Amino acid sequence: MKAPGFWYQPHHPLASLLSPLSALYTHMGRSHRQHARTQNLSVPVICIGNIVSGGSGKTPTAIAMMNLLRDTKISLAPFFLTRGYRGMIEGPERVDNSHDPALWGDEALLLSRYAPTIVSKNRFAGGLLAQNLRSDFVIMDDGLQNYTLGKDISFCVVDGKMGFGNGCVIPEGPLRQPLEDGYALSDAFILIGDDTSETSKMLPAGKPVFKARLKIKDDLSLSKETPYIAFCGIGYPDKFKASLTETGLNIREFKSFGDHHTYSPSDISNLSRMAAAQNARLITTEKDFARLPDFFQKDTIDVLSVEIAFENPDGLVDFIRARLTP
Repeated sequence: MKAPGFWYQPHHPLASLLSPLSALYTHMGRSHRQHARTQNLSVPVICIGNIVSGGSGKTPTAIAMMNLLRDTKISLAPFFLTRGYRGMIEGPERVDNSHDPALWGDEALLLSRYAPTIVSKNRFAGGLLAQNLRSDFVIMDDGLQNYTLGKDISFCVVDGKMGFGNGCVIPEGPLRQPLEDGYALSDAFILIGDDTSETSKMLPAGKPVFKARLKIKDDLSLSKETPYIAFCGIGYPDKFKASLTETGLNIREFKSFGDHHTYSPSDISNLSRMAAAQNARLITTEKDFARLPDFFQKDTIDVLSVEIAFENPDGLVDFIRARLTP
């Protein structure tokens, strides 16, 4: 589904009508945490999570974190751990070379391009498998609200434009839990992009905030003369639209689907017809491309590759080393 527009509008009447359901959602979340049994691994665990539902940039941040750990030799054999959202695999299993989004989910397939990736609904069981496969560091993509696996460091990712929306809990707003609960679970924050929502003023004092930006990969080779039809099915499609604008590409039309949309042959046919009618090519995100079904012209769809760049990587490394020092 797409995020409702009123989630990012203050004092919307529809939000107020949903407040009783939000109270129930909050109660269920707190009860789940209270009764959860947390178990620890013998290797460090970093969680890259968020408080809002979708769109904050957890997956590219997890990839950037993995690269940072590798580059600084904090980890020589990092593994990703994810629940495999929208995938059929319960796990724990290591993502194979089948490239099947129906099995693994798009996030798991994307992560597996960069490092070994474990899919497991039970995070502790997944972390244990990674440990048994000789991983020396586990990076959880999502999991701030998961309490079965102990974390050495939990980062909360925040998009500077989206912020925390109207500040209300699902379904009244985009929050997975009340802000005070999410703050208590977070050791530090990663703020992506310009803080136009002034979210930094809302973050708790005493916990570090590391700034980052979403940038187009340097090796991108797309023609600015070619007309494009862009499409995506992500939590915050305006972020993809903004990245396309930044590239200066000739975007004729932009079509968005619901977050984690499962593309059908009919979807592909319709998109292909739109492109053919304007003598254009199709372009999408890495995560969407991972979710596309295999078909004979799949390699004709271009991908806009982006990455997270930390503004102060040395400070982030110092923080991680200090937290991991016994």
